[in-house]
Amino acid sequence: MVVVARAPADIRETVERAVTELEETVPRTKPEPVAGVRLVSEPVILVTGYEPFGTHSLNPSQELAKLLDGRRIGNCAVAGVVLPVHHREAARHVSVLLGEMAPVAVVHLGLAEGRSRLALERVALNVMDYRIPDNAGYRAEGEPCAAEGPAAYFASLPLPEMLAALTAEGIPAYVSNTAGTYLCNQILYSTLHEIALRELTARAGFIHLPLLPAMVAASGLDQPSMDFALMLRGVETALGVVAETVAR
Repeated sequence: MVVVARAPADIRETVERAVTELEETVPRTKPEPVAGVRLVSEPVILVTGYEPFGTHSLNPSQELAKLLDGRRIGNCAVAGVVLPVHHREAARHVSVLLGEMAPVAVVHLGLAEGRSRLALERVALNVMDYRIPDNAGYRAEGEPCAAEGPAAYFASLPLPEMLAALTAEGIPAYVSNTAGTYLCNQILYSTLHEIALRELTARAGFIHLPLLPAMVAASGLDQPSMDFALMLRGVETALGVVAETVAR
């Protein structure tokens, strides 16, 4: 069983209050069936976040995935899912979701302390080399994500268009050439590898998020951060570009 340390009450209350306030402004899609009419499934964008890990007792990617679940962006429905920080289970979860949901796009979210802007990851490497153990206590050292897979995959999301939209909205962002060698890189690689093996048309990519201000305040360290509302606006903007791209 994975045990995650609880956040200090003041930090958790700050984040939960922010999420609650934002939820009140988020319209959710609940289509009702019409008698005699067969509903056609709308395109789905799968958005994933991660549970807390390491010394972090909160993870903004988890809260964003939960908040975005049920949203409609463009002509797409958003399905938000929280993944376990586990060397096998995270990829297994996504593999199942690719089959069940047949999403037109997959946008993974994850936390990266030290980043000051939203990082649109360009590439995923076929390597797991964990700086810290995952939540099951496993620490990979120089292992491949897929033994027979290629050295790397490029993300298939429209990164230049996403960056241009984010910049136009005044949201700090950049295209990153390294997703690290932890679970974030691994899930991006595993998803792109699964899409390639199944010959799916889904696009996939990863966005790294900075720490929340409350997390930096609690750490007492000099680190960059980003407000949760700005993160949400940034991810919504990026998803809007993805929805437009898949509709073409």
